[in-house]
Amino acid sequence: MNRFSVTTGIRSLYANRSLLRSLVIRDIETRYRGTLLGFLWAVVYPLMMLAVYAFVFGGVFNARWGSGGGMKDFVLMLYCGLIVHAVFSETLARSPSAILSNPSYVKKVVFPLELLPFSHLASAVFNALIGIGLLCVFLLIQHQSIPPTALYVPLVFIPLLLLTAGLAWFLAAIGVFFRDVGQMIGVAMSVLLFLSPIFYPTTSAPTLAQKLIYLNPLTYPIEELRAVLISGNQPDWWHWLAYFAVSVVVAVGGLWVFQKSRPAFADVI
Repeated sequence: MNRFSVTTGIRSLYANRSLLRSLVIRDIETRYRGTLLGFLWAVVYPLMMLAVYAFVFGGVFNARWGSGGGMKDFVLMLYCGLIVHAVFSETLARSPSAILSNPSYVKKVVFPLELLPFSHLASAVFNALIGIGLLCVFLLIQHQSIPPTALYVPLVFIPLLLLTAGLAWFLAAIGVFFRDVGQMIGVAMSVLLFLSPIFYPTTSAPTLAQKLIYLNPLTYPIEELRAVLISGNQPDWWHWLAYFAVSVVVAVGGLWVFQKSRPAFADVI
């Protein structure tokens, strides 16, 4: 069997799960080490950003969610969108430098390099779990209950995580050869923030714009997270299957590009 095939890459993720856990823990500890608030920044930072966005769009621009939605509803819907965008953007923004920032793993030791981009995704998921926990607290304060459909939240995230993992592997591979990718991705993620239905419902956009918005890879998970966690509706299963199928193709394709490019990493770095 090819040493750097998709199959060996998938097996490596499972076989090295303890190492992956260590990488994620180290990443989280490094991020908050030496700060006054320490781990509390994982809670304080998203709340600060939510407060800023809510003030600007809800207070200054008087944005509301739908015809009958109030400020509190707007904040809940906004936070759902920010959680999904953060998982996607945080992972992809760090992916182009995943290999470049660890040259010793490439040249001096035998290391499962496919874990590096995936560990960034796992760290982003950790932050998302904190965000979902805070969102549940907001729901309990505002509505005194959490809908039973909240149990579908993991299902909503599975296709998104597969899609993000595939793109992360792809960007980590091409980032070794094209150093400008990191700068381009930072700009793309900022643009995606406003092109996603985060600050507005998709139905409020013009008909042509709605068709373009539905091509956005973040539209489905954002809307479905709102549906299952806030509105109490079940996921749209046909859309879920279609999104899942595309995500699997992207994940396998991204890992394939990473594995095929891997033998050349040491020569370029």
